[in-house]
Amino acid sequence: MKTDNHTKLAVVAAVLVGLFAVVAVNKYIANRTSVAPTPKASILVATMEIKEGTEIGEEMLGSAEIPIDSLSNMHIVLPSKSDPGYQKSFSDVLEKVVKRKTKRLIGAKTPIFWIDIETEPKTPFADLIADGCRAVTVPVDSVSSVCGFINPGSRIDVVLTATEEGLGLVTGQAAKETGSRIVSSVILQNVPVIATDRDYDLQSDTSGYGTMTLSLPTKAAIMLVQARTMGQITYLLRNMRDTKTTQDRTGVTVAPGSSFGETVKAFQ
Repeated sequence: MKTDNHTKLAVVAAVLVGLFAVVAVNKYIANRTSVAPTPKASILVATMEIKEGTEIGEEMLGSAEIPIDSLSNMHIVLPSKSDPGYQKSFSDVLEKVVKRKTKRLIGAKTPIFWIDIETEPKTPFADLIADGCRAVTVPVDSVSSVCGFINPGSRIDVVLTATEEGLGLVTGQAAKETGSRIVSSVILQNVPVIATDRDYDLQSDTSGYGTMTLSLPTKAAIMLVQARTMGQITYLLRNMRDTKTTQDRTGVTVAPGSSFGETVKAFQ
């Protein structure tokens, strides 16, 4: 009888061992063959059919998730819906897209690409000219344009290097004695640049241009035109936060001789 019990126990133990072995093997196979979840991103899609030339409304827009590997630079991309920043990003996209018109028919539930939307109309160039001012264009090279770092929206000072007499710093007998000395003086301060060549996008970052257009009060614009016939013009780029100007001409003029020496000492 004891032998039968021992036999039964042995059978039960064998069955349990077999079951554990099956579970372990299945778990091992599952771990080896499991695929990690594919990271996803959201893209802007049309919630309904949008005909060509239609002004886009907020109700026409939604989002759908696709694998990140499927993204292209044409998609209007949002974070995954599980991302905490999703809602803000979606709101930001709506601000850029709503009320703009479509350039083609967009089917319901299909992605909306940037190329499907008409670009935002540019501000008319003349609207960038301040009231009471005139636009004046001047030639520049890589040196006078600060290696092309001057862009639409920059602020500059204008330096004229010419004779002391030409700048009106000396007159009469003094002009006869020293009027031929070459001096450099800031003649315009904190001048807004509104274009480089034909580019007037205030968000642009261009280089390699040959002209700059400035917005100046009429008389100052004429003075700049005159200054170009008198000597060499150089442009100094300002920090946008620095709006200070000075009425003290001696503080923005450097002359040779003792004046130049005193200026050098001031910066040593």
